[in-house]
Amino acid sequence: MSAPVARRYFLRGRELLKRGDIDSASQEFANALDLVPEFVEARVAFALTLARIDSPRAAQALRNGLNRHHRPSQRRQLLCALGDVLLTAGDYPGAEAAYDEAVTLGQKGLHDRLGRLRAKTGRFAEAITELALAAKG
Repeated sequence: MSAPVARRYFLRGRELLKRGDIDSASQEFANALDLVPEFVEARVAFALTLARIDSPRAAQALRNGLNRHHRPSQRRQLLCALGDVLLTAGDYPGAEAAYDEAVTLGQKGLHDRLGRLRAKTGRFAEAITELALAAKG
């Protein structure tokens, strides 16, 4: 019973986010998580909306999800979002670690993010390698 209700909260949150109502969207995602803490998409959406105002809390919400989930597909989603949150917050080593772990789990499409991140930290040879991998697709 709680999973369908959580899904409705999640879908309502996405609609609110499309309309630009970030605070209400964040609350709807949080409601979905309250009902089903294992709802990965709701956790990611909650963290990414929360990151705009409270990056440390957003990162913690994702880490809590990582403690709950052991399937590679779920961990990849959480790790990508964690990397994005940490990157935005300026925690480059933390973002890099999250992205690197996501890549080891088979996440594609992170080479461009890793390339830009490594360029920001002055590691240009590694950045070029990552960007070349991104270009290969």
